[in-house]
Amino acid sequence: MKRAAHLTSIAIQLVAVLGLSRPLVAGGLSTPLGEVVIENLQVGKSYDLKALANLNLVVTNTSEFAVDLKMEILRPDDGELKLGALPIPDIAWAKVSDNSFTLPPGDKATSNIMLSIPDDDQYLGKKYQVMVWSHTVGESGGGMFMAYGLKSRIIFTTQDQRASGTENVGASVASATPAIAPEEIFVNKVALGSVYDVQKESGSVLTITNPSKEGQAFKLQSQTVSQSSATLTDGYQDAPDPSYLSFSESEVLVPPSGTKSVRMFVNFPEKPEYRGKRYMFIIHVLSGNEVVTSGAYSRLYMTTR
Repeated sequence: MKRAAHLTSIAIQLVAVLGLSRPLVAGGLSTPLGEVVIENLQVGKSYDLKALANLNLVVTNTSEFAVDLKMEILRPDDGELKLGALPIPDIAWAKVSDNSFTLPPGDKATSNIMLSIPDDDQYLGKKYQVMVWSHTVGESGGGMFMAYGLKSRIIFTTQDQRASGTENVGASVASATPAIAPEEIFVNKVALGSVYDVQKESGSVLTITNPSKEGQAFKLQSQTVSQSSATLTDGYQDAPDPSYLSFSESEVLVPPSGTKSVRMFVNFPEKPEYRGKRYMFIIHVLSGNEVVTSGAYSRLYMTTR
């Protein structure tokens, strides 16, 4: 891992995912925090992700009745591990600032996530994963109870060397996480061998909103599902090539608290194997600098003819 002369860079990637075909949703709960990747943490240090990168866990009660909510730290099962991470050695390394809530309909629960890494050389140069399980408990205000929950994945790496006395980890001001709309885009009967203008043919336009009080540059990337942290939606195939979806701009400068529209184009080669298929693309909007990187997803679903 790279080390600067006087400041060790921490990189953070926020992905709004994905348990289903929308931002992480289960029953009457939703959260935009599906997965976070944090790099270059130091052993023997503690981190509050809110202070470090303006990042916390927000869960919304989307049901029509009040619910009791708990947030619990879990060690991931083998099937939940991603990106080559190991299960966190001890769940005591991770904490949430608040873990119990009563949420009226439409209300939000917000909690900070803290990580503490023991001061031990055996933890140098490692990649670990921990889960935060947000779930309902007890009987709901609707007079009946069905438990439901969702999991947020936290992946972090540690430096392979200890910082010297002149080096300190920089807790930077995070780049603003963009808002992208719509979260889902559907286009049908796309002809092969010609450019399909999504706005012209379907009326759909991608909008990127900058929540920051400063202007931000955002990068647009087309990805296959396998390249992303998303989950393939039932009934669709992964896009064969991300370059088949392009944008009018690949880098967009959005003014403070402003919104910018971007046009999308689909261009599939005229090959028999692409006829009559249902494909899914991931649109990744990325912001950031050397210290913090954050982003959000939208999904484009399409059928060919």
